Amino acid sequence: MRFEEVTLAGPQDLTDFYADALVLPRTGDAIRIGETTLRVAPQDGEPFYHFAFLVPGDRFEAAHAWLGERAPLLPRAGTEETVFDFSFWDALACYVEDPAGNIVELIAHHGVAEQGTGGPFAGAELAGISEIGLVLPDPAGAAAQLERELGLDPWSGDASSGLGFVGRRAHTLIVSREARGWLPTGRPAEIHPVAVTVTGAAAAETDLGGGVTVRAAAR
Repeated sequence: MRFEEVTLAGPQDLTDFYADALVLPRTGDAIRIGETTLRVAPQDGEPFYHFAFLVPGDRFEAAHAWLGERAPLLPRAGTEETVFDFSFWDALACYVEDPAGNIVELIAHHGVAEQGTGGPFAGAELAGISEIGLVLPDPAGAAAQLERELGLDPWSGDASSGLGFVGRRAHTLIVSREARGWLPTGRPAEIHPVAVTVTGAAAAETDLGGGVTVRAAAR
């Protein structure tokens, strides 16, 4: 499974941050992150999400420095540490907030998307969206629905406890219950609309509730 397109709700000018601060290519309301198109659909209120961009597995240190030059890195609660070691996934991550308050993660999985590049990091090296948080009324039911209708398997976490990971390592849909705290700030998860198009799954579309839809594009 890979992310082809993700559409979130947010302020109309949110793409400015990604185009200007992170120097990612923009066309209208769309930003290109590696293999993924990120769109922002204008909506009243203050929609809030968590999502992650995939860094080549051998470029985390450079990407961490690059991101820290463009936005304040968020530390682990009660510390000044801004590197998060997810050893159970063989991954490293760091986080910032974008101007809409979304928690944006850079994550590097060892051995994934590596190109052998050196020197300073550039936004063009981001491989795509790695994670998108789907906040749902029934995470366990949603995980079962994704497996049944799109053939996407749970691979980590436990959706029945409120947090599950569906898809595969480095390319995952996070199914979360409402009000569970997102790393690293603990801000409670909120239900807002998300439209996701993936590849590598059975060609179909499923409505998970709460304005969340996942479509698998035919290939």
